[in-house]
Amino acid sequence: MTQPPPRPDDTLRLFSHDIRAAMSDVIGGLRLVDLTRLDPDTRMQLERVAAAGDTLAELVDAVLMAAAGQPVMADATDRVALQALLTGLGHRWSGRARERQLGFDMHCDDGLPQYVAAPRVMLDRIIGNLIHNALRHAASAVEIRVTLSDGDELCVAVADRGPGFPDSVLAGFAGDAADRAMGRLAGEGLGLRIAKELSAQIGAELHIANRIDGGAEAVLRLPRVLLQQTGRKTPADMPDLSGLRILLAEDNPTNQTILRQTLGQMGNVPVIVGDGVEALEELDRQPFDIALIDIEMPRLSGLEVLRRTRARTDVVATMPMVALTAYVLRDNREAIYAAGADGIIGKPIVSGADFGRAVLRHAGRPAGLPEPEDVLNGDTELGVPMNHERFEALLRVAGPVEAVELLARLDEDLRAVDQRLRAGVSNGELSAIREQTHILIALAGAVGAERLFGLAEVLNIAAKRKRVADMAALHAPCAADLAVLISLISARRDSMR
Repeated sequence: MTQPPPRPDDTLRLFSHDIRAAMSDVIGGLRLVDLTRLDPDTRMQLERVAAAGDTLAELVDAVLMAAAGQPVMADATDRVALQALLTGLGHRWSGRARERQLGFDMHCDDGLPQYVAAPRVMLDRIIGNLIHNALRHAASAVEIRVTLSDGDELCVAVADRGPGFPDSVLAGFAGDAADRAMGRLAGEGLGLRIAKELSAQIGAELHIANRIDGGAEAVLRLPRVLLQQTGRKTPADMPDLSGLRILLAEDNPTNQTILRQTLGQMGNVPVIVGDGVEALEELDRQPFDIALIDIEMPRLSGLEVLRRTRARTDVVATMPMVALTAYVLRDNREAIYAAGADGIIGKPIVSGADFGRAVLRHAGRPAGLPEPEDVLNGDTELGVPMNHERFEALLRVAGPVEAVELLARLDEDLRAVDQRLRAGVSNGELSAIREQTHILIALAGAVGAERLFGLAEVLNIAAKRKRVADMAALHAPCAADLAVLISLISARRDSMR
């Protein structure tokens, strides 16, 4: 009997997993290379490939999300370490310049902000397109200057000594919104137009001009609202995971090696198993503080490990469990949380320090980030109440029609969270508080409610630590900010009808 062809969404789910798994192997394999043992030329090329690999992984992820019908948009929770971004761009594009026998000079002023509140891949695409365009037309060298203006505006200027921008590119770049529509872009100036569209999406501005002394220059201007020095307290050093009993269930040998080395750098020696059956056996054999479970494993999937563990009647049923997965599609995430996961850590692991802090937070341990005591004592900085520029950028990306529907869904979801969270706090139901704060963290981050995002994180971690007596006090400021956000979204929705 002939089998019916697979549905498109099933095909996408299968291919997206395999594509992401392959990307994890490529990036992970590059990170396992000891660059200090290589000659300078080989090291430079591997650094270039590694930087491009990180960008490629995020681009592939964005394309797969878009193909699944999920909008790819800037999220207020996204931020990039500026120096790391610039270093990666230097590794990637200096090699390209060298191949073309061109100079490549990057100068960064002192006192630059530590972070930019924007997705790394979007900033990488913007600046990368500017550098690529400059390399195509440069006569001798490309110059990149990163400066901070008197008005605290970050400027990234990319210049070349080539023939300058043609009049057609300058005219088209300054055209109206219809002329800049992505569907009409083609040929000359495409990279510049893409960079301008992406700049608008993150709340920045891009300007191009011909220099008086010859050549062309493109300047990306990032306003003060997108710049952060330390943001929420984020330690620069690797967190200490020594003494934490970690079970790692991962079938891929490369990922096992990467995670073992990453955890080892933080003083931890995890117990590693290769499939779901071995994970359950290990949970019967000894106690753990946290389990990191890969979702796609042989013999028994990570989802089934989560379900069976949560169905137990002993203390193991309540242990923190985090899914390690390349899945990002909404239905995948919902299935993972429904199976009993406390959180999801995406693969590939980009930052070892961020990974370690996530493990600590999910395990209910201090991670150097805002703590319940900080909120109770009123001595922590959790960001601005509302990043309005980010909120408006979100609506612009959605479009005029979809924005109204988006606001309606947000209003409905936030009101439901508010009601259920109040009930959970009133009844002392820690599982309900954890579930609702997890939803609130995602929603607040998406719309730019930075302080609410931080308050929800703190309430979530307090619930994980079973601090029942502190729930009401920690919930009060969270509820106040949530009420303000609901009113804002309701009013904005009414204004767009």
